[in-house]
Amino acid sequence: MPLLMLAFLNICIFLVPIGSGEKGSFSITIFLSYGIFVTIISDTLPHNSLQISYFVLFIVILLLLSVISVFYTILQAKLIASIGDKECTVSFLRPKRKDPNAVEKFAPNDDEMTSGQIKEKSLFNEKAPVDDADEVYTWGKFLERLDIYLFVLFFIMIVLTTVIFFIVLLNHATRSGNIPADDDPPATTPVFPV
Repeated sequence: MPLLMLAFLNICIFLVPIGSGEKGSFSITIFLSYGIFVTIISDTLPHNSLQISYFVLFIVILLLLSVISVFYTILQAKLIASIGDKECTVSFLRPKRKDPNAVEKFAPNDDEMTSGQIKEKSLFNEKAPVDDADEVYTWGKFLERLDIYLFVLFFIMIVLTTVIFFIVLLNHATRSGNIPADDDPPATTPVFPV
């Protein structure tokens, strides 16, 4: 359970804004926590084993995901410091712009409306949407949007890894005889003569 909590804390690295200054230290702390888990587990396992433990393999996979997130955090901080204010040339994460040919809701002029309509218009006056066409799409904004996609990707990877780990663990436990399979006959109790 603590390992799964650490895994979900690991993906929260992508939710921390880079401008807060805590993203790097948070990712390093999670990575060191995984290192401590690997040390504790490796000390408790027998050293002459021919097979690697499924649990250790699970921890190593989560440790690898943590290393990738630490590397990304460092790279992101470097990119934002060096080219964060420059215009981004990558367009696949760019937000959609408002279509200039879109049909807008008809609003009559004030001189064509009655006094009741003018009063109603002033009560329900909606602000016009701000045109984002003049706003520059920078590398900083690109990296912020990339964080959201990486959060989802790492979440899916952690869930899949955990599900696969438990499926393999249950299959191994079933084959070794610890858990009865569905097709096994029920165990009978021996009858002793009285």
